[in-house]
Amino acid sequence: MNQIEAIYPKAIMTEQPLSDDTKLHYYDKSHNRYIAIPKEDITEKEAQLLAHFYVLMEQEKQTNQYAPLAQAWWDFLFGEGECPEAKTERVRFLYVQLSANDQSGFLEAVDTFFDYKLLVVWIGEKECLLIEEESDYPVQEEDVRIFLDVLAGDFYITGRLFLGRFSTVQLSLKAMYHNELEAARKAVLFMPEQRVMRIEMLIPQLLVVQSGGELSRLFANELALFQEDYDLRNMLQLLIQNHLNVSQTAKQLHLHRNSLQYRLDKFIHRTGIDIRSYEGAFVVYMLCLLSGKR
Repeated sequence: MNQIEAIYPKAIMTEQPLSDDTKLHYYDKSHNRYIAIPKEDITEKEAQLLAHFYVLMEQEKQTNQYAPLAQAWWDFLFGEGECPEAKTERVRFLYVQLSANDQSGFLEAVDTFFDYKLLVVWIGEKECLLIEEESDYPVQEEDVRIFLDVLAGDFYITGRLFLGRFSTVQLSLKAMYHNELEAARKAVLFMPEQRVMRIEMLIPQLLVVQSGGELSRLFANELALFQEDYDLRNMLQLLIQNHLNVSQTAKQLHLHRNSLQYRLDKFIHRTGIDIRSYEGAFVVYMLCLLSGKR
């Protein structure tokens, strides 16, 4: 807390949240306090970094939602409203961050692309939720990628989307929402190159942050190898992301399958890490992430 006050002299620490649109508001779980920092004193990058350590609180009330049901969801998630009823037992949230404040254009894109209704709830000028009721045909990751391409190509809006998980419609959904929102904002910070993110993609990133020093000490030689040979690191990371499918990875890298297999066998022989095992693949993936951050 003293460090925050030293960096931001105008920051205010309170026991209860303030209502002030000129400030960014954070909640410090460890001290059960709220931090308010003037917007003009903090850069966008600093705001994202602080959101990793504290919970960013949205202060702007969205009283101009485009549908009464959207307003009811906002009142439930951010106010004292009751949990709205849904047609299905479970729902999930898709968290969207946009490059431009064009809410009408985004709504048009959603209605045009998706065959079924997704409820849009605005939680900021360039940030919203898509609430999806569970069905036999849920939104897939590939659907989201195509939608973002359409959004950029036809509406000139770039976006990132974090896929939440389906959960039962009940009061505990509010707590799950805030946990997922915090995870979504961390994912944007740690994976800026990713347009579509899921919570399982974030966990290795968090582990790298927490255990990077230990990994560096235990696998110094492998880290040095990855930093010298970017192609090797890229190959191994892509292989793991492709579920160790050598043929698919070789095709994407424009390599002959035997050439990729030779490099893979050479890596296993040199390091003693069997990437074909779950444990080996996990360690190598963590090292690839750590090496990439460096």
